[in-house]
Amino acid sequence: MASVVVTPKRWMPKGDALVEVRGKLPLVVFGGIPGETAKVRISGQGSHQARGDWQSAERPHARRVAPPCDRYSLCGGCPLMHLDAEGQGDARRDIVLQALAQHGLEGTEVLPLTPSPGGLADFRHVIKVGFGVSDIGRIKVGAWGRGSRDVVPIPECQVAAPILRRTMVSLAHHTIDLGIPPYEGGRGVLRSAVLRASHTTGEVLVTLIAGRRDRALSELAEQVARGVPEIVGVWLHLNDGQGNAIFQRDDQGVVGVVPLTGKETIEERLCDVTYRVGPGDFFQTHPAMAEVLYQRVMDGLELREGDSFVDLYSGVGGMALPAARRTGFALGVEEVEGAVRRAKEAARLNRVPAEFVWGPVLEVMPEIAPRLAGTAPKVVVDPARRGLEPGVLEAVMKLEPSALAYVSCNPTAMARDLAVLVKEGWSLSPVEMFDMFPNTAHVECLVIARPPGGSVEVARRAPKRQLVR
Repeated sequence: MASVVVTPKRWMPKGDALVEVRGKLPLVVFGGIPGETAKVRISGQGSHQARGDWQSAERPHARRVAPPCDRYSLCGGCPLMHLDAEGQGDARRDIVLQALAQHGLEGTEVLPLTPSPGGLADFRHVIKVGFGVSDIGRIKVGAWGRGSRDVVPIPECQVAAPILRRTMVSLAHHTIDLGIPPYEGGRGVLRSAVLRASHTTGEVLVTLIAGRRDRALSELAEQVARGVPEIVGVWLHLNDGQGNAIFQRDDQGVVGVVPLTGKETIEERLCDVTYRVGPGDFFQTHPAMAEVLYQRVMDGLELREGDSFVDLYSGVGGMALPAARRTGFALGVEEVEGAVRRAKEAARLNRVPAEFVWGPVLEVMPEIAPRLAGTAPKVVVDPARRGLEPGVLEAVMKLEPSALAYVSCNPTAMARDLAVLVKEGWSLSPVEMFDMFPNTAHVECLVIARPPGGSVEVARRAPKRQLVR
């Protein structure tokens, strides 16, 4: 297709740069930078926008660098890799500011990005890979390509922890050697794999996702585990469903797995709390950055012994358990039963006084509200990308909390919810940003919101419970 010379004006939420010209379709540029005039190759056009790829610039932007990965444009998993660390921080800040302005919060301060511990490489301790077939019929193992489901081999992926690169190479080698076909349209075997490494111990857990059982999978598990000594377990999850979801969960949110070799869990340690993480569990991809975030949440809430603490989207207890060490007790609410089981297990393992309740937030609130009445709880919400469900904020405000920590990976949803609080007279701290996913436009944000009038009177002590048995 043709090439054009354009100057993008602003960042898009996924890390593309946007060109807007009156009377023409918006042009979304992969590899572009707002304010930089560049030559762009038009790669496609839809009914609402055109797409293009950056080619060159006579005067490159001061923050532009050569992407240090030869799969940068094919993979698409690191759309900001053409920026240095400062440029990536500026891009994320611009995206957050746009989201705030969209919901009438233009005056909210956004602090500089808190950098990733250890830099922009080797941080991912969970990677997901797909299986495919090349044009000449060869099996491929790697990432799903930019804008497609084509599999792009990424044996030298720079953002993956080194042990996961070795694991990925071993998995690809033995899959090809055994000739295990990719699953497609009800035929074949392997769909994808989830590779998880412990930042604490270095151990690796592999989950193979297959459309059907096959004897070769047991042989694959044994060979991969022999090839990489750090692999301590290989498990199988069967998923013959339609669509691209990696895991199929049952009605309780549990991912069914069967053993192929080794043990079921690896251990991770954050904020002096040990967690056991299994094949279908969600746990932080960037543990070192998550630990920084958790500490900032606790510091921002000014947690002290005796405080009433509630985490309304508690997962496996990532924030509730460290908080319980400070306060003496924490209450977590989580709608995925499998995550609640892991959280309770971690509470017992660490002898932490925490309680976890299974169920959607709005359904659980009537149960926990009487216990929290008059305690001026400090509340954390860390919802999914869609943000808080309708009614949750109203239920939280009825608890009369002394502070609310809002953690979000979606600035737009966060701004929408915070605007409701501001309308009710709440005050907001500056937005803190954390580089949970370097080289991408994704950013984890933290805001501490406080109710009108500042302090809330504590009428009675926080609820207590004995150590979880």
